[in-house]
Amino acid sequence: MLILVLILTQVISRFVFSAPFTWTEELARFALVWLTFISAGFVMARRLHVTVDLIAAKLSGIAAKAVNCFSIGVVLAVSASMAVAGAQFAFSAAKLNAPATQIPMSVVYASAVVGFGLIFLHGVLNTYVDVRHPDQAPVIVANLEDVTGTDIPEGPHS
Repeated sequence: MLILVLILTQVISRFVFSAPFTWTEELARFALVWLTFISAGFVMARRLHVTVDLIAAKLSGIAAKAVNCFSIGVVLAVSASMAVAGAQFAFSAAKLNAPATQIPMSVVYASAVVGFGLIFLHGVLNTYVDVRHPDQAPVIVANLEDVTGTDIPEGPHS
């Protein structure tokens, strides 16, 4: 909502008053960056990230779990290292300010730390649920037929 208000303010000030604000576009961009990283953490919490499970869908129980554990391990390692690198980068940019708003750039770069930290946290929590409560872990769906119970209609180019 904030981004919409900022962009509308920019458009109105530019086209109605012929005197655009210099800070609205920059603030909207920073808000979008924060929204993106926080949304990544939310998506990880809901297990809705796009995944390619072509291999895991073809494997049986233990092998599919091993592939899933490997993929979660990679996500945890990458998100932890990105959070640490993001924190180092944010600290190094503490003296830099954005040109229009004078917001410290470390505030903007901290969004990556928060986002990757949330991805890591929810990855650990999802792994805990998978290990301690396997009956509550979501099931990998092999294909759309399994979900709907019907055949997938053929497209016009099939």
